[in-house]
Amino acid sequence: MPTVLELARRADVSTENVLRVLNGEPVSAGVSESVWRAIDELGEPPWPGQALDRPLEATIDEARRDLMKTVSRTAAELEARLPEGVGSIVYEAVRVEVRPVTQHMAQMQSLVDRLCETLERVGASVDSERQERLDDLALLTELIVTGWRTMERRVAHVERLLERQSNGYRNGNGNGNGNAERVVRHITVSPPKQ
Repeated sequence: MPTVLELARRADVSTENVLRVLNGEPVSAGVSESVWRAIDELGEPPWPGQALDRPLEATIDEARRDLMKTVSRTAAELEARLPEGVGSIVYEAVRVEVRPVTQHMAQMQSLVDRLCETLERVGASVDSERQERLDDLALLTELIVTGWRTMERRVAHVERLLERQSNGYRNGNGNGNGNAERVVRHITVSPPKQ
């Protein structure tokens, strides 16, 4: 096990920086990297307390290196054990299995394209129907407004006729005794001209 002084010499930093790294105190990234590299090369120093907490990046890098070594070693062992013809058999098996998957993917793509086209047509149809309903609503509103205006004109016309008749009865056809002659007039209501 190396000492803190040996780690400091190997990392080319002060012993204070090594102690800071070991205690998990903040130091520059370069100093931290140098100290951890020295620990990788020489080993962990005798340090009281729990095991040293490495930065996450250093742990990931170390795991990546170990994994690559294991994969390389396993690949070399497989190459040494497998006969030469197995590679072509594996290739053919993969090709036979992949072809149907490729066909299924092409079919799925065509189905997705058709679905998109259908959705576009439905969207256009909905927009068209919406516009038609708005046009219908505008026409209905106009018909209702026109009907009320016509009704108001007719009622006003009837009121004017009734008032004229009432004024004519008061203005000369009666003597105030209640024995006045009644004048009968016939009123014809015709629709207003538009």
